[in-house]
Amino acid sequence: MLDVIGIGIGPFNLSLAALIEPTPLRALFLEKREGFCWHPGLALPNSRLQVSPLKDCVTLVDPTSPYSFLNYLALHGRLYSFVNRRDASTSRREFTDYYQWVARRLKTLRFGEEVVDVAPFRDGYRVNTSTTTYLARAVVIGVGVEPKIPACARPLIGNAVYHAADYLERDPPYVGEHVLVVGGGQSGAEIVEHMLSRPVAARITWVTSRTNLFAMDDNSFVNEAYMPGYSRRFHALPLQQRRAIVEHEKLTSDGISVELCNRLYDMLYQRGVEGTLDDSFRLLSGVVLTDITSHNKRWQVDLSGIAAPRNHSILVDRIVLATGFQPRTPPFLQTLLRGAHMEDSLPVVGPDYAVRFDQHMPGPVYLQNQSRLQHGLQSVNLSLVAYRSSLIINSLLGQPFYLDTSDRQILDGYDTSDMPEPGGLDAMPTTQQMAAIT
Repeated sequence: MLDVIGIGIGPFNLSLAALIEPTPLRALFLEKREGFCWHPGLALPNSRLQVSPLKDCVTLVDPTSPYSFLNYLALHGRLYSFVNRRDASTSRREFTDYYQWVARRLKTLRFGEEVVDVAPFRDGYRVNTSTTTYLARAVVIGVGVEPKIPACARPLIGNAVYHAADYLERDPPYVGEHVLVVGGGQSGAEIVEHMLSRPVAARITWVTSRTNLFAMDDNSFVNEAYMPGYSRRFHALPLQQRRAIVEHEKLTSDGISVELCNRLYDMLYQRGVEGTLDDSFRLLSGVVLTDITSHNKRWQVDLSGIAAPRNHSILVDRIVLATGFQPRTPPFLQTLLRGAHMEDSLPVVGPDYAVRFDQHMPGPVYLQNQSRLQHGLQSVNLSLVAYRSSLIINSLLGQPFYLDTSDRQILDGYDTSDMPEPGGLDAMPTTQQMAAIT
């Protein structure tokens, strides 16, 4: 009987495995893929990590851990060079290599074992894989995300119609090919830049439902929304407030980096100078994809305007769907969560990321990357991955192995329960009182 089994080995459960290692917990992590990979189809030469690399598996909880990004750099002989770059970011390729380095050093990871069923069993859970059966007192689900594909494109997925996640796994566009890129986020922008940078010229039409190519809001005050204190306050709010905040703060997580926006604009400006822009590139904003039909070995794509509902059709040779991702829900997870307490069709997840059930369960079930409306946008990106892992570990142990050493926030949320009574001891002194004191 293990203490915990992690299902899926992506960045989130990899962090959990690294931070569990110095604890007394007996853990095992299972992954159906043969090795660690992180969106390999999007590992473009120009793709950058959109958060600080110090938001790695461990650093913000345990800066002395041997699994930190800085230790990875040191052991690979790049620490001084990294500092000399005077750039606080890194590429997705380097960070993927960091993740794979961590995975190779951990002995609790089992690749090539697909979990097919999880069921309550006495005082724990029976986890059946493609090869064997394990028992554990708790499970942590970290099965990641899957491509979000428009309904009209699902029957057509193949070599000419595919999601951005498969971009590098498909043949590159050929000379004169008309490529449609759908989606105005970071992935769509990186793919467009990659195609514009290739010596083989393709004609590109780029469409987005947004009214513009909005840059990611990444100033220092905005990033306070990705700190532990903010996450705790967010979790305590009513659902409708949480939903409104997630929508309002979307561009803190789901925009294009400012640098990439400016690089793209410069590339297109130069094409305008050369007189080749009109024939090679078109950007349509405020439109949605409504239908795709086969037409003489090409694709007729129907588009509709949002503000002005006018229909428009174009003929293209290839369609790249940079339409985002959604949480993966394999059948065993749907069965396991059948007795979960639901809020607006979503399982309620506690502050420690444990699912709340309406019926007795033999042990906790923790959800990674499934609580966007429970914990905020930080739950689906890398910002608080180490902090979340520390909460799960403390919950499993029933005591604080990892102390909360998070900073006092400069941006403090207004909460009337924290406000002192008028005239109380903590009340702000009046001008007269201040004068008397001085």
